Amino acid sequence: MGEKFYRNTWVEVDLDAIAHNVRAFRAHLPEQTQIMAVVKADGYGHGAIPVAKEALAAGATYLGVALLDEAIELREAGITAPVLVLGYTAPEFVGEAITRDITLTVFHPEVIVAIQNEGARLDKQAKIHIKLDTGMGRVGVRTQEELDQLMQAVAESDRVEAEGVFTHFACADEEDPSYTTEQHHTFIKVIEPYTFPIIHCSNSAGGILYPNWGYNMIRLGISLYGQYPSAFTRNKGIELKEAFSLKTKIAHIKSVPAGTSISYGATFTTSGESVIASLPIGYADGFSRALSNKGQAIVKGTRTPIVGRVCMDQLMIDISSVIDPRVGDEVVLIGSQGGQQITVDDVADQLQTINYEVTCMISKRVPRVYRKGGDTVMTKNFLL
Repeated sequence: MGEKFYRNTWVEVDLDAIAHNVRAFRAHLPEQTQIMAVVKADGYGHGAIPVAKEALAAGATYLGVALLDEAIELREAGITAPVLVLGYTAPEFVGEAITRDITLTVFHPEVIVAIQNEGARLDKQAKIHIKLDTGMGRVGVRTQEELDQLMQAVAESDRVEAEGVFTHFACADEEDPSYTTEQHHTFIKVIEPYTFPIIHCSNSAGGILYPNWGYNMIRLGISLYGQYPSAFTRNKGIELKEAFSLKTKIAHIKSVPAGTSISYGATFTTSGESVIASLPIGYADGFSRALSNKGQAIVKGTRTPIVGRVCMDQLMIDISSVIDPRVGDEVVLIGSQGGQQITVDDVADQLQTINYEVTCMISKRVPRVYRKGGDTVMTKNFLL
């Protein structure tokens, strides 16, 4: 993985924004509630390792990932903070987790048996968090009897510690609290017979709207990166800062007459004399083809439309309204320039999707540039 890159397209990640967002939640939550920084999916496209380090420095105490491989990546980067694998880990892989002091989510008795056996073989203790499905319909035990079965397996194991228990809210970001309240009630009722050092049920939305349900910890995911889980969660006492920008530079400029078709399928034709710029970014970079003829870009503080179809490696914009454009001018596809802003939510709305998906889509072809205190502190090129 290199520090140099040789293309004029990149993501900028504002590490100061990451730190701000952790501190904003820290101020919003009860003192006893820890913050787990969720850095799965390579930190939602921002970069798991630099985001994890910044979040921990700002006050997070735990890290969350979806896959064991993601947890191993953090360990190999020298991160020693507790890490929970939120998803399923098959029995044959638990030894890799135990060796690296990685905490696993468990909802099958046979995984506890495997952890016990591997722990004995390695002469190590292992921590687990038990997952309850209280209404998400995804993974986890659903009944008191199933939880009892897991806890019995833990009791019969001398290498397994049930450090935590958790559930996941399906509708915490919605205005109607009834389903979330029902899930919360079910969670508390099912775990009541047991004592766990760590209890957590709230994601970003839960942390914003139900701070007193944080118990020992919340899982800070999308809002770690400055995004709100929904429009309803805005203006609820937490001011976030977006950490993600997507930038490129003009590669080519041409003046064309009326009637000129642009890109594949000739889906756009100029209505008058126009100035068209070509940008070195396309759908292979994760900038969706669905933004053809409807996305926007900012050039020299002026909003400009994407024209024609987004290609695999390039796209075109109409810069007729831009004063004195030049090859090499910076173009913002997500972020701010000259008093104009295109947010992640703006792009998500155009794609009829959620902000989570937009940043996760940006591919490994696009290098990441990390900024702190106004300076570039790190770059990451996944290709070299």
